[in-house]
Amino acid sequence: MKSKVTVQDIADALNLSRNTVSKALNNHPKIPETTREKVIKKAIEMKYKHFAHMETAHFSPTSRTGNIALLTRNDINAISFYSLTINGIEERLRAQGYNLILALVTPIDIQNKTLPPSINKKNIDGIICIEIFDKVYIETVLDTEIPTVFIDMIPNAVFPGRKYSMVLMENIFSTYTLTKMLISNGHKEIGFIGDINHCQSFYERWLGFQRALMESGIDNYADFSITLEDTNPYLSNEWMEKQLKSLKKIPTAFVCANDDIAITAMRNLKNLGFQIPDEIEVTGFDDISNAEIIDPPLTTVHAFRHELGVRTVEFLFSRIDQPERPNETLYLETRVVKRYSTR
Repeated sequence: MKSKVTVQDIADALNLSRNTVSKALNNHPKIPETTREKVIKKAIEMKYKHFAHMETAHFSPTSRTGNIALLTRNDINAISFYSLTINGIEERLRAQGYNLILALVTPIDIQNKTLPPSINKKNIDGIICIEIFDKVYIETVLDTEIPTVFIDMIPNAVFPGRKYSMVLMENIFSTYTLTKMLISNGHKEIGFIGDINHCQSFYERWLGFQRALMESGIDNYADFSITLEDTNPYLSNEWMEKQLKSLKKIPTAFVCANDDIAITAMRNLKNLGFQIPDEIEVTGFDDISNAEIIDPPLTTVHAFRHELGVRTVEFLFSRIDQPERPNETLYLETRVVKRYSTR
C-alpha cells in the first residue's frame, strides 16, 4: 500500500499536469483561483503533507500555502555562524511538510525599501529574518503583516503595535562569566572588540563584559577597546592590525564579540609579536568550527546553532496559529568552552 501522497498522485486524480498542481500548491499567480481551490481541496482529501490535518469544509482561498520565507542578507554564506541554523530551519520545516523559500536582500533592496517579489501574503505563511538589522527595512517587513520571527535584532528596537517575536542566544551571563574568568586570572587591562550596536547579541555581550568589570572596580576598558561601527571591515587583517596599533596600549586580554573577530584579532596579535595566552588572552563567542582548529584553540561560548533553527520554526508556527498572542523573546542557553587562548 502506498503510504506517501505525491504531487503526481494529485495531478492524476484531477487529470491535471504535475506542473499545474505544483504551481497551484505554491500559489503561483498565473494559476486561476478556481483551479487552485480544486487542487487544495484534493490535497486535503488525499492528506498531502501539511494539508493532512486540514478539513475540506474549513478550506478557504486564504488557507496556508506551505511556504516559509527565510529573509536574509545576500552574503549570508560569508557568516559562518548560520550554516547549522539554516540546516535546523530546513529540517524542521520539511518534517512539517513546509517549503523553505530563500529570499536574499541586497544593499539596494534595503536602500529602496523593496522586498523580494516572493514575499507577499498570498505566497507566504511566515517569515524568518536573519541578519536584517536596518530599522527602516524591518518596518518594511512588518508592513506585510505576515507572521514574522527574527533571529537577533538591532539593539533596543521598539516597533509599537507590531506583531513579531525574536529568538536569541543567552549573551549577558556567558560573557560576564568569561570576563570574570579573565579577572580571576589577574587581568586589570581588558578590552572589547566589536561594534556593540551591530545587533542585540553584540550589545548584550558588551553589557555582560561591562558588568563583570564594574563589579571588580575596573573602569579603564574604553582605552583598550575597538568598538567602531560595523561599516568597518572587522575581519580584515590590514584593518585589524591598524586598529590594534592605534590603541594607547595593548591590554593583557581581549573579549571579542564573536569568534570570527577573535580569530582575526589573534592572527594579528601574533603578527605583532604577542604570545597567546602567555602575554595576552583572547575569548570569542559562538564556538564555530574554526574556533577549535585555530592555534591556539579559542576559548569561547558554545551556541546551539542547529537548535536555534529548530526553535525558531516552532516559534513561528505558534505565531501563525495564534496571531494575537503577545510578542515574545526566547533565549537559548549557551555554555562557556575553555581552550588554550586563555590560561
